[in-house]
Amino acid sequence: MKYFMHIESLYSLEKQEKWDEARKLLYNMWQCDKQNAEKLNRVMSECWYVLSSWEHCINTTELSYHEFKNTLLECTVFGIKNHNKHPRFLCVTGYMISLFPYLFYTDDKGDLYEEWKQKGIDTIRKSCEIDPFDHVAMVLNQGIALNFDEYDNAKRILSPELANLFPNKTVIEIYFKNILGSN
Repeated sequence: MKYFMHIESLYSLEKQEKWDEARKLLYNMWQCDKQNAEKLNRVMSECWYVLSSWEHCINTTELSYHEFKNTLLECTVFGIKNHNKHPRFLCVTGYMISLFPYLFYTDDKGDLYEEWKQKGIDTIRKSCEIDPFDHVAMVLNQGIALNFDEYDNAKRILSPELANLFPNKTVIEIYFKNILGSN
């Protein structure tokens, strides 16, 4: 079973570096089906990827950081409220939050970095509690817990599943294949 739903034109948009078109496409798809956690995961992960890669891996001269961050914040608030029992939403969101907490709050609310980092860690753990057989969540949980032996073992278990879980070439799927692959 795929970890992220397939969106036909997404890879093409990413390859052409049409990041804002990709964001709008995913956002509009989610707006038409707001209770769909898979569509929400897609728009959130796209925004997160662009924001976390800002000026490092992608050309951002024509992009609005504000638009991507606002989309991410809106989706996060909605998702935490409405999909707090959906294990894959929790896993992906928890991971994204734990890695870059500052992307999930506005600076005008003070320094909430540690609070949001812990929220990310707790969210991944909740995902593992809901679905203890999700090997992606297991690897990510062991990684954030710094349980290196368990982490390496979980990655070995997950490794044969990676091609089926992330079969497409979108940036987020390539990203997850890279971080979850065997050492």
